[in-house]
Amino acid sequence: MATPFTRVLAPVDGSEPSDKSLEYAIALGRTGASVDLVNVVDEIPIVSQSATTVSAFDPTPLLEALDAQGHAVLAAAAARCREAGITPTEQFVRDVPVPGIVATAEQCKSDLIVLGTHGRHGLAHAFLGSTTEGVLEHSHIPVLTVRIPDVAPASPPFRRAIVAVDDSDPAEAAVNIAVRLHETLGTEIVFVHAIDPNTVLDRAATYGYDPTPLIDEMRSAANALLERARAKAPASAAQAAIVEGHSAKAIANEAAQRGADLIIVGSHGRRGIRRLFLGSVAEEVVRTSVIPVLVMRA
Repeated sequence: MATPFTRVLAPVDGSEPSDKSLEYAIALGRTGASVDLVNVVDEIPIVSQSATTVSAFDPTPLLEALDAQGHAVLAAAAARCREAGITPTEQFVRDVPVPGIVATAEQCKSDLIVLGTHGRHGLAHAFLGSTTEGVLEHSHIPVLTVRIPDVAPASPPFRRAIVAVDDSDPAEAAVNIAVRLHETLGTEIVFVHAIDPNTVLDRAATYGYDPTPLIDEMRSAANALLERARAKAPASAAQAAIVEGHSAKAIANEAAQRGADLIIVGSHGRRGIRRLFLGSVAEEVVRTSVIPVLVMRA
């Protein structure tokens, strides 16, 4: 058995989200991928505190304890891999988490990062962010996010995937990886495109015009996108559906109705204040999905 991912990086920190994402790294390891474990220790808060408090102190004992904890986390994760018949590499990195993970992925020549997420909601999440969100923003390779709670991955993983389709390059990458998942793991594919007729209906009600032609045009364009995606996959392996409503919610609902265990979305990786306030469908799906989400870049 093969997998479209040959080298998987699994950041581990001993938390529940990390433990859940490790399960998926192991599941992919069983399909032939190499697994690299990384624990990133951020020493900056301790060093800064030791230098700025009224009574300066030697941070060495705290730093040594932090290192020991990181090595223990790595050892425990490696033991879980070996119990599953996988021999991982172990990377211990002193850095800020996001750049540390991204740099390690580059050094290991990873083609997938697997990360756990709490799936927090609301204003606090939008402004405070998370390591997962930071990696999604800066990584140039695919990122698989796994939210807790979640069921254990199937063997092989990813029996059925919902693939969000639009006319962007990242969505094209999502279609291509879905086809590879089918070829290597037998994943069933459901291509979906979300439209929201309510936006047209609201404007039509405001300005007094017939919304039917515009809605028909939306459906026609959606069908064209879906047919183009389906042409890339074996006819027996792929289905297609237009889903209606707010994009992220409509995609999640379709995944639930079809019993999917993976959502694949493309992301442009917007940065800065525009990303903070506008967000993206990919980021919203990651925040809210109860099943793993594979985020593809162009």
